[in-house]
Amino acid sequence: MTWKQAIQRIVNSEKNKIVNIDLEKSSVEYTDTIHKWENPKIIKGDEEIVRAFLVNRLINVLDYRPELIEIEKPYTIGRPKVSRGEIDIIVKDNKDDVFFFIEVKSPTEYEKDKKNIKGQLFDLAKQEKNVHYLVYYTCEYQENKVVDKAIIIDFKKYKQYEDWENTGQISVGNELSPGYNKPKKQPKIKGDSSYDLVKDLNRDTLNSLATDLHNVLWGGGGTSDTEIFYSLVNIILAKIQDESEKEDGQEYGFQIYAYGDNIESSDKVFERINLLYRRALSEKLNISDQKRLEKSYVINEDKFPLNKLIYTIQSLENYSFIEGRSSLDGRDILGDFFEQIIRDGFKQTKGQFFTPTSIVKFVLYALQIDQLAIECLNQKLELPFICDPACGSGTFLIEAMKIITKEIKYKQKDKVKTSRQVKDRFDDFFQPDHKENRWAERFLYGIEINFDLGTASKVNMILHGDGASNIFVMDGLLPFRFYTKDKVTSTLQIYKNDSLYFQKEVNEEFDIVISNPPFSVDLDNQTKNYLNRIFLYGTKKNSKNLFIERWYQILKDRGRLGVVLPESVFDTTENKYIRLFLFKYFNVKAVVSLPQITFEPYTSTKTSLLFAQKKTKTEIEQWTKLWEQYGKEWSTLKNKVSNYIKVYVENKNQNNYSSIKDDNEKTIKTNLLRYLKNYIIENDKKLSIIEILEKYSNEIQENSKFDQDIKDTFGYYNPWWVFNEVAQHFHYENYEIFMAEVSNVGYKRTKRGEKNMPNELYDEEVAPMFIDKEKIINGYHDQISWFENLKNELEEEKKVLEHKLEQTQKKTKKASEKLEKLQEDIKGCESELNKLHQEKLEVEKIIETYYERGNRSNEWRIKPEYYDRTDKNLLDNFINGLLKNYYSSDVLIRRSNPIKILDFIRKEVIW
Repeated sequence: MTWKQAIQRIVNSEKNKIVNIDLEKSSVEYTDTIHKWENPKIIKGDEEIVRAFLVNRLINVLDYRPELIEIEKPYTIGRPKVSRGEIDIIVKDNKDDVFFFIEVKSPTEYEKDKKNIKGQLFDLAKQEKNVHYLVYYTCEYQENKVVDKAIIIDFKKYKQYEDWENTGQISVGNELSPGYNKPKKQPKIKGDSSYDLVKDLNRDTLNSLATDLHNVLWGGGGTSDTEIFYSLVNIILAKIQDESEKEDGQEYGFQIYAYGDNIESSDKVFERINLLYRRALSEKLNISDQKRLEKSYVINEDKFPLNKLIYTIQSLENYSFIEGRSSLDGRDILGDFFEQIIRDGFKQTKGQFFTPTSIVKFVLYALQIDQLAIECLNQKLELPFICDPACGSGTFLIEAMKIITKEIKYKQKDKVKTSRQVKDRFDDFFQPDHKENRWAERFLYGIEINFDLGTASKVNMILHGDGASNIFVMDGLLPFRFYTKDKVTSTLQIYKNDSLYFQKEVNEEFDIVISNPPFSVDLDNQTKNYLNRIFLYGTKKNSKNLFIERWYQILKDRGRLGVVLPESVFDTTENKYIRLFLFKYFNVKAVVSLPQITFEPYTSTKTSLLFAQKKTKTEIEQWTKLWEQYGKEWSTLKNKVSNYIKVYVENKNQNNYSSIKDDNEKTIKTNLLRYLKNYIIENDKKLSIIEILEKYSNEIQENSKFDQDIKDTFGYYNPWWVFNEVAQHFHYENYEIFMAEVSNVGYKRTKRGEKNMPNELYDEEVAPMFIDKEKIINGYHDQISWFENLKNELEEEKKVLEHKLEQTQKKTKKASEKLEKLQEDIKGCESELNKLHQEKLEVEKIIETYYERGNRSNEWRIKPEYYDRTDKNLLDNFINGLLKNYYSSDVLIRRSNPIKILDFIRKEVIW
């Protein structure tokens, strides 16, 4: 039953008939005892249904007399320009004073229209002599009950909107009081069927709430202030803590307590919320330093005054941020709410910016995270362990969570095995629907050194439904033993010594590492103390290269790496040591060069995406063996060539040098050509020994140097001579590297905003993989029914008017105009009905052409022949056609016709 049907049942079943609703005819009728300044008969919107419910409630439940209730009272506003306004409901007392002055809103308009409280309530109420309470009202359908949702303002105390605003827009009640009693704000109680938090959330309501919070907290669209964003994050964290620690029967702490005119002070509220916040830091962010906790405050009052704290708490206090779910789609509704807050409220800077989701999605699908997750579930009854050791606000982890849930549970469920054990584990991970991301509490890990960003990441993960959220607010380069969670061993805390990594500590617990680490930052003082003990190149203190080592330490054998790196890693002399490290310990699968604009305006650093797979122990041993083999060859040749110079250039006696005394001219020439392999051209083979030595004297000198930076890890060899041999061996025998350069990544950002651009990385689906045909067609049925009912109402009104005119035999100009208007409206309804019927038939034909029935009820799946979405007519229907409201922005994974870089990389790279 919908909320509208519930209201119809309530009001129409009353013995004392105050109002009658007919949803099929879109009609409403009020008792004559109510003073109707205008008599509404047609339900023109959801607001009218809410008003009907409230009028019935006021009289039949709250004991107000119908003759003291007025609806649609008009007012004139403004001088010299005059406009008209109406108030929805007035409740008067026996002295003819106004007790309730009520503005009614539909549930979906309630949050977004709060900005009109001044004009629709305060300005109009000033025209009445004596008003007690202003009421901004809607109702909510919770647990099969329709309940009040209201802001009640003490107009005796706050005559001016600005005075009320400065208090934090405090409400003295959340439901209307009976019999002229003072309004009461009923506290929210855990487990109370009547007064628990709202769990069935509405997406439109939360979207409007996010917009409203932004408008109020950031001053109505002024310059974004990151401090305000972080304050809001802290407040939400305190709310999450409150929900998680309360027992059944306890009052929630995250709310404003008020009884009648007695509202608790803002200082008292601040003290209580701050205690919640500190407990959250201890229990959810694993902060144990008592002195630090005592110095932590949920808000900075200089940046976020207490009236804004009150407003924020009052805006959020009714909703559950742990158990909250959408009764319509059940997925990610609170996560989307938080992402909207991030987009609207976080001011990105050079030091702190988010990786665009188009880049993140490309990385994840290029890693074939979807296929790996299905393999893990089918073969190991597990999911991939994933880590981002520099997670920022959690973008990579959030998208990984979304993709795995979406691909396994919905889009590729047919690839999941049907054995009992796999089915049971599938249910453990993804059921029930409103907790389908709870699997992430075991498999997703993130580390973030910036306290505020780490907190935002923690909140982001929790609101996306990951359960426990393994986010560690500390440096991602610390020894593994530091990553303890709730005083128990976490997956990140495991470590052992690796003989192939010079006995340094490794974790080796994760299947995937995804990250966009800080490219150049000052390292934390605590971390500096451990660098030399835990990293091969700790003395260099180069953050981006230290993270490359950390990725090796984290990954299992054959673990996958997908990261953003500055291109300097791939081409500058100062980074050659880390390139050697990468080739020794990883199989580089692909490098995708991104355009300069990718992270502008926050940084203009040219970046690339690196995709690699950690080598197995056997592969690393093989690489090391080859390195030593060619290294020794270089050493031998270096010594020989040095002696050749003494003999042929300095005229020394060859017999005096044991390493070359038995070398004949042919051997000497062969050795020289081998040593100078990177320089020699075909004609050089005709030169004499002395000619070669003289021609390449500078190259011999350069070739004979070893690298001081890497001598301890790669030996006293010339690394590029040796690497050339080793790399060729692996390149030709084992794999080739996929290389691509991108000019457009789907957007271009400036300080003014983001502009859509072509996307060479991947295409969007446009036409979704699944579509609910019944829901779409029922939507047309609802619209058709509404217009048919409206047409019948208009025709009935026309008949009545025509009959009246026949009886009076007078046809005034006003009556003629009304008759003509009715006829036009009837024709308009007929035109709209013809259009809807035609559209419905066209939509049915489109769906049946391109889709076939799926495995689940009401599910239609795109036909195999259209899977690659190359049919122009199919795409047009979802871009600008009748199905544009169902456009899918999901990443398109083509099967047979590679077009974009993602198509090729998934086809050519084998993990």
